[in-house]
Amino acid sequence: MDWWRYQTCEHLEIDAPIERVYAVASDPETVPAYASEITRIDIVERLSEHKARVRSYLKVASLTFRFLYLYHYRPPTHYSGVQECGWVLRGYFTLTFRPRGEHTVVSHTEGILSSIPCLAWIVGFIYFRGFRIIARAGLGEELERLKCLVENRSG
Repeated sequence: MDWWRYQTCEHLEIDAPIERVYAVASDPETVPAYASEITRIDIVERLSEHKARVRSYLKVASLTFRFLYLYHYRPPTHYSGVQECGWVLRGYFTLTFRPRGEHTVVSHTEGILSSIPCLAWIVGFIYFRGFRIIARAGLGEELERLKCLVENRSG
């Protein structure tokens, strides 16, 4: 099956070592503090050292939806997830971490996959651009909140 995609990406440098940035960014209890559309993440099943099935609760406007995701962990450089069980639409995200001296550059990518041509682009544009005010903050704002969380935490 072919998949079409809509994708958006931002990056930011954080004044902290890569291990600390990764630990904060990938902690399920911390994610809602920097990703405003996520209200909660529950780990459903640990599949291996590098994989987990999780349930994410996403807030869109005043409604909360729950989705199963497959998360991938590669400390301290990669953290990602893709929605399971969606043959028409699936959301995904990737955070990558790269050391730059004593700092860390974080790249954050999010997007929509669809098995129907043009649908990912339409839904992605509406979700990430058109309804950003009611649906979610942008990736830049999420990275700024992550930066504040990491930099304000003691070593």
